[in-house]
Amino acid sequence: DICTEFAVNGTGIPGVDFDVGESYSGLLPISNKTDEKDNMFFWFFPTVNEEHKKDKEITIWLNGGPGCSSLLGLLLENGPFLWQPGNPKPQRNPWSWHLLTNVVWIEQPIGTGFSQGEPSITNEDELAIQFMGFWRNFVDLFGLHGWRVNIAAESYGGFYGPYISSHFIDANDTDYFNLSGLLIYDASITDGNVQVGVPHLSYLSRHKDVFALDDNSMSLIHSISDGCGYTEFYDRYLTFPPSGTQPTIYPGTNLLPDGTAVNNMTCGSLFKILVESAAIANPCLSVYNIFDHCPMVFDPVDDRDPYFNRTDVKKAIHAPPSMAWTKCNGPVFNTPNNTDGSISMPSNQKRLPHVIDTTQNVIIAHGDLDGLFPTDGVLLGIQNMTWGGELGFQCKPQDPFYVPLYGFDPQAEQQTGYAANMPAGTGVLGTVHEERGLTFVVTKLAGHQGPGYAPAASFRHLEKLLGRVGSLSGTEPFTLPELKNIAQHEGPLGKGTVIIP
Repeated sequence: DICTEFAVNGTGIPGVDFDVGESYSGLLPISNKTDEKDNMFFWFFPTVNEEHKKDKEITIWLNGGPGCSSLLGLLLENGPFLWQPGNPKPQRNPWSWHLLTNVVWIEQPIGTGFSQGEPSITNEDELAIQFMGFWRNFVDLFGLHGWRVNIAAESYGGFYGPYISSHFIDANDTDYFNLSGLLIYDASITDGNVQVGVPHLSYLSRHKDVFALDDNSMSLIHSISDGCGYTEFYDRYLTFPPSGTQPTIYPGTNLLPDGTAVNNMTCGSLFKILVESAAIANPCLSVYNIFDHCPMVFDPVDDRDPYFNRTDVKKAIHAPPSMAWTKCNGPVFNTPNNTDGSISMPSNQKRLPHVIDTTQNVIIAHGDLDGLFPTDGVLLGIQNMTWGGELGFQCKPQDPFYVPLYGFDPQAEQQTGYAANMPAGTGVLGTVHEERGLTFVVTKLAGHQGPGYAPAASFRHLEKLLGRVGSLSGTEPFTLPELKNIAQHEGPLGKGTVIIP
């Protein structure tokens, strides 16, 4: 019986002084074999949206890593209750995704979070097959046959999301794998040198006031970028429309006599040098949000005493009592060097285009304060991807990304309206562009974890993914019943606020 085995008491979540509502959590096997030892952990929140309770749709949330728990997303980004760093206790989240649709947070692959078993996969295709075994059991358990499925994933989820989505499509089984769309945040979608190495000089120049580097550090980074071919590659290939297909031997690599490309150590150290130099000026620098500074605030999922490792929390959510939970585990790939065998096949090569062409509903969302994956690195990945019969975006992104007003009063000393406990930025918050079924949107004041840093913006992304709004530049109000009648900006919005080079 689902109710006894998986139901969570909404008033019994430790440290949470309000009812989080109906939810279900626990472990499910990744196959229907009677001796299956591998189980994935999930926490499922049916929607509280009265208008859409009968909609047969569900959104899956996956954090990245590889090996990072999706409960991080639930607690820090887009779940019904949030305990974000610096807050003394959990708070009700007015931007929770379950206010729009049914959402499940899943810890995968095996070896992540509370998921049980020994990591056996060697690549993303095997990861997708294991996930589908779990998903089939989840659909059977909750009777979700034929439901539309949207997948949202973050960071290394740029591998997970497109690979799993692509396998859903190829299964050709809408009873279980009825994929509707894909949303990826600050996602790894192309070669690491191109996504991280190539754009960092430009990113540093654009945010030099924040990094506060001295002249010597700046010239060192300049010379590495120039010497490794990063600067030239950036200038040549970050163009709209693309100047051509990027070479398969990427900058920052050396060719061995047998033709194998290996990373050049100096080129690979560019990011490390940048971070170490910037940390001298700002010891609390975070690559996840370059605006972070000292003092460091208390983080409830920190490895010292993580919230989900508490005995009372484990009991409340049917987690295995003897398992030690940490936010990121590894390795989760059983390969000689413990890395993903698909690392040489980033999703922009085949999987992501397949998902775009099939669903016509893919959103790549980014935070411009993400110092780990600069915005331009993702754009370089898009400009080297062929979908809808063409390479890359033909036009430069410059449209305004509009997030509806919800009643926040900038003149009030004390907020009393919607989201008074958790105000979020609205208005023109960034830049958006859409071509051939792919939407790219970048939020100026978001870091690596988009829904955590810009919750109202990500709420809008989800409305677009679900088909509730047609465009991320439109000025229609939020679709929630209590926000539907709030007046919005009238007249032209101007251009987007993140300037794409």
